Order: sequence, then structure tokens, then C-alpha cells
Amino acid sequence: MPVPVPKKAATAWIYDFNSPELSSLVHQAVDKNYDLLAASARIRSAGARVRISGAPLYPQLSLSQDSSRSQRLRGVQFQKTISNQFLLGGDISWEADLWGRLRDLQKASVSQFDASSADYQASRLSLAADVIKTTLDLVETKMQTELSRQTLESLETNLEILDAKLEAGDVNDRTALEISLSRSDVARAKASIAQRQRDGDGFKRRLETLIGSYPAGKITALSKFPTVKRSVPVGLPSDLLLRRPDIVAAEHRIDAALNNLSVSRKALLPSLRLTAGAGTSTTQDFQNIFDPQALVWNIGYGLSQPLFEGGRLKGDIELSTAQRDELAADYAETALNAFREVETALAAEDFFKQQEIHLERASREALLAEELSLAQYERGLVDIITVLESQRRAFDSRSTLLTIKNQRLQNRVDLYLALGGDFDHQSDTQTLPLQPRKKSSR
Repeated sequence: MPVPVPKKAATAWIYDFNSPELSSLVHQAVDKNYDLLAASARIRSAGARVRISGAPLYPQLSLSQDSSRSQRLRGVQFQKTISNQFLLGGDISWEADLWGRLRDLQKASVSQFDASSADYQASRLSLAADVIKTTLDLVETKMQTELSRQTLESLETNLEILDAKLEAGDVNDRTALEISLSRSDVARAKASIAQRQRDGDGFKRRLETLIGSYPAGKITALSKFPTVKRSVPVGLPSDLLLRRPDIVAAEHRIDAALNNLSVSRKALLPSLRLTAGAGTSTTQDFQNIFDPQALVWNIGYGLSQPLFEGGRLKGDIELSTAQRDELAADYAETALNAFREVETALAAEDFFKQQEIHLERASREALLAEELSLAQYERGLVDIITVLESQRRAFDSRSTLLTIKNQRLQNRVDLYLALGGDFDHQSDTQTLPLQPRKKSSR
């Protein structure tokens, strides 16, 4: 049973981030991730079930050879009589699929196989998204840590100036307040660095687990955010949603449920089984078993009609009907969620863009205000509290900008997930056909 071969839609979108390192991490994860390997094994299991379900469509042939020896005691003197028995025979049986029940059973297995294939593609798509998102979080953490270190250096410089004033005896109540505030900001900056380092360590371990290299500890992530090469095209066709793996899987499970319901209904009908057999037997030497004169054959048929099974067959029909209705409702819910996720990601794309533009301006103005406050403090025009406030605003605006940049990139990943792939390709996977497929009329 073939494992689905990913086409461009499942992987091409990772190249929109214009980062060979990011693409390399995704490919490592696809090759080594254990969850994806488990999903691949489930496809092979589903393929084996297809072969098993198709076996009853063909005659069942068996060949047997038996040998036995017996001993009897006769007469007053208990004379021993030893006899041999050699049997060689073959049997063939076949259930005529009068109503198509066996074919429906195989179709259900094929649909389950197709659903497993779609689940594999969903796992592959989700894995690529997790790798990229975790990498982006790790990049932000590194950049936030570096920003916190830069801020810490500025705060420590301020504190050194105040400590110098303290040593020079230029102390008053206001100076003591300024020293306390500076020390508080320094301690808070150090705590922020420790938190960022803790977050970065967690993201690094998660990324190593996703790509199957944990706990090697040798992973090197990106040093800055990747750039997105293309914008979202205007007027994306809704047909792209038809390739979403979860929608495809839900559709195939409905097909399987319909065929299982048909199997349950047809179990109420009569079944016909044809049997035949041939063989030889001898009580002489073993080679006599091949004597044509010892050949015995038989042929027959059996017709059975269920009459009373305590409601089991009708219960199977009710169960299959309920499962069909449940899967139909799940399919509708999946489709609605797909449209909601796409529309949410598309709307957020523009919101994040506008937010990033305003935050970049706010960051530039905050840095300018920090420089002006430092210059005025050195001339004695403002106090240290004004400097600390300007530094805090500059740090907050730059830190928030990094967070928004990360969120904007992650929203693009969410958009690819919602679409089930990139913006161009209509088909997600290609599998070799198991058998000619016909659309069900049900």
C-alpha cells in the first residue's frame, strides 16, 4: 500500500520565509519526528486492512495432509494389530457477493485508508508549522534577551553616576530616591534576562524534540527574524480549502460510514457459499495416497438467511446510522472552522501590519526621547527619574515591536495551516490508486 507522496502544496509554503536554515529544520523534522513516523505506520496499517477486507472477494483454498497410526489388541493372547491412515486433500470455498456486501466492506476500508493518508498530511503540515513557530519564538527570545542586556547596561551606567554622587557627598532625599529607583530597575532588568533565558531554553528543547535531535544540545537557531518573500494574493479561491487535510479526512470517513451502513443493512439478506473438495486416503503405504483410484471429491453449496439474532443486526444498523450522522456533523463543523480560521488569519494579516508600522514609529520616537533626556540630564535640565522613564518607554516599545514581528510571522504560518498549504497549488497529495473508484450514489 503506497504512502502518500507530498506535492508542492504541503511543503512549498515554508520557502516563503526566505530562510534556508528554517527550511532545513523543517526537513529534519519531517525525516526524524517520531509522531510523523507513527502517522506513517498508521497508513501502513490501514493499507493492510484494505488487503484483509478484500480477501473474502476471492475463493479460499486450503491443502491438508494428515497421517496417523493406531494399534489394537485382539484375542486372548492380545495380538497387536497396527494400522496406518494417510490422507491428502484440498478444499475450496467462496462466498458469492450477491448483494455487494463484501465490496462495500472493502470500499469502507479504502476510505479509511484515504482518511489515514489525509491524517498523515495533517500531521506533516502541523509539524512544519510547529517547527517554524518554535523557531520564531526562540529567535524572539534571543533578541529580547539582547535588548534586555542593552537596557541593563544603560541602567547600570545611570546607577554608577548616582553612586559617584553618593560618594562625593552630594546626597539629599531626592538622590536617595533616584538611587532606589535605579537599583530597582537594574534588578528588574536582570530578572527579565533570567526569564528570557529560561524561555529560550524551553523553546530550544522543544525544537530539538520536534526535529528528533533531543538531547544533543547542538541546535543553532536563527539570529534574526526571516523575511516573507510574498504578500497574500487578493481573492484567494475558496476551492483551496478542499485540500485541507482535516476536511479531506472527514470526507473520507463519511464515505467509510456510508459503506459500513450499507454492509449492516445487507447483513439481513441471504448469503450463498459454494464449497468443493477433493482428496485421497489409504491405509497402505504412503505412496498409495497418489493413486487416482483412491480419489474422492465433493461439491456443494450453502444458503443461509438470518432469522433471529436477538436484535444484533438491527443494532448494527442503528449504530452505523448514528456514526454516519456523527461524522456528517463533524464534517460540517470542520468546514465551518476552516472558513473561520482563514478569515481570521487574513484579517489579522492587515491588523498586524498596521500595528507593526505604528510600533516602529513609536520605537523611533522613544529612542529619540531617551537620547534627549540623557543629554538634558547631563546639563542638569532634568532629573534621573525622567531619564529612567524615557529608558523604560524605549525598552517597552522595542520589546513590544519584537513581539508583534513574531506574532505577524506566526499569523502567516496560521494562514498556511488554515489553507492547508500555499497560495497556488490545488492538490495536496498524490497516491497510487488502490482500485478504480466510483462515486457513491448514496
